[in-house]
Order: sequence, then structure tokens, then C-alpha cells
Amino acid sequence: MIFDSITHVTPDGRWFHTDHDASESRLLQQLDAARVEHAVVVALAGHISNEFVLDLCRRHVPRLIPGASFNPAAYPAAAEAARELRTQLQGGPFRLLKLHPRLNRYDPLDSRCQAVLEEIASWPKPLPVWLDTLFYFATGSSRKPVVDTIHDLVISFPKIQFVLLHGGGSWLLQVAEAIRDCPNVYLDISFTLLRHAGSSVELDLCYLLKTFDQRMIFGSDFPEIDIPRAVQAFERLADGIAREKSAHVLGGNLHRLLMEGKP
Repeated sequence: MIFDSITHVTPDGRWFHTDHDASESRLLQQLDAARVEHAVVVALAGHISNEFVLDLCRRHVPRLIPGASFNPAAYPAAAEAARELRTQLQGGPFRLLKLHPRLNRYDPLDSRCQAVLEEIASWPKPLPVWLDTLFYFATGSSRKPVVDTIHDLVISFPKIQFVLLHGGGSWLLQVAEAIRDCPNVYLDISFTLLRHAGSSVELDLCYLLKTFDQRMIFGSDFPEIDIPRAVQAFERLADGIAREKSAHVLGGNLHRLLMEGKP
């Protein structure tokens, strides 16, 4: 079974200022071509609405899994951000929450983001959090380095299951070391799998597939990355690795998290 952790669809099929096709039909075509059984489709606060994603996924139950998005930095105070998140998402139909600090221009350690995570952790069934880990952007700075920021977040909220999208990019191996003792965290390899092909990160990925397979998750990052290309790249990387380990990463771990409700 293949379960794609992160895909995006837009109402008009356009993807920012690129020529990528982010249409519903293109996503379904690529899922079929790569024989992907399930895929998470996420909203992007300020760009792709939660309502659009929910309507899309309802047309393709159970293949497509809806992920909400929220921008803590859109609110002037922490309490207001937490209150608005509660109003919008508590007890709703979404299976996870996507936070995108780079796109929405905030430090993940900002008090408003912290308040949002505190709010989620207080719920009887906290939403899993998909956290984009490519934090750097041109107009801001983080108070701590990437790996330290991630570690602070995941140990501060042990009741929340985190999926670290893109695995920290070039900090992949360091991120894995930082979260090794944190059972509430998974390392997602979307985008990074192809973005860093041929670099030392590829060697780190090979090593982690052998030693960290029960904590890793496959994803594509469609439409930035073609889904069949991502699957093929993973299969090349996993050549010679035990089939059971590959199965954990390709879909087993994410299926347990989202479809069975188990960490």
C-alpha cells in the first residue's frame, strides 16, 4: 500500500507563479499512475481554503484525506488565535492540521503558534499536526536553529502527533536524531527525497530507511513533485532494503496514524 502524506489541489489548477498543474484531475491521474491508495490533500491558509479541500475530499472518500490549515500569525494576539482555531476546527471533519510557518511568515516558536498548539493539545482527541519544516524566509528570522526549534515544539506538546514535512530538508539526519526519543513524531520525506537527490542527504535517507523505518513517512508534495517520480525515487532508494521496512514508510506508518488512530 502507498499512502501519500502531502498533496495540494487548487480550484483553478494553478500553482502560484509556476507551470505546475494543481488540478483535481491531474492529482487523480497521478495517483492512479503511481498506484497510490490514499493521499492527504491539505489546505494552505491564505491560498487554498479549508472549505474547498473538504468538498474535494468528500467527492473521493476514502481515497483523499482532508487536512485543514490555519495561520496563527493572522491574529494580533495568542488568545485570539487559539479561540479562532477552536471555533473553526474543534470537533470538525478534518483529519489533521497543516501549519506552514514559511508561507505564512512566522516563527514556529511565536506565542500565537504556541497558543494554537496548546489549544489542540487540550482537546479530547488532538488533531495530528503536519508541520512544514523549511522554516527560513527572506523577511524574518527564527529565534532558534531549525533542529532546536523542532525539538522544542515536539517535546512541549507530547499529546500531539507531529508529522515533520520534508524532514527538515538538509538537516534530515540531525532532525531524526533530535526526535528519536520522542514517540509522538514522524519524519516525512516529501520534496526532500527528490530535491536533494545526488547529495549527502540521499545517503542519510538510505541510512534512515534501514534504521528509522517505523518513524518515517512517504509523501510527494504534489504538484511541486510528480507522484510517480516520487514513488520511483523511493523504490530506487529502497532497493536492497527489507520489504517490511519499505512498507512501513510507503504507507503502513501513515495508515496507522490516520486510518487506525494509533501513534
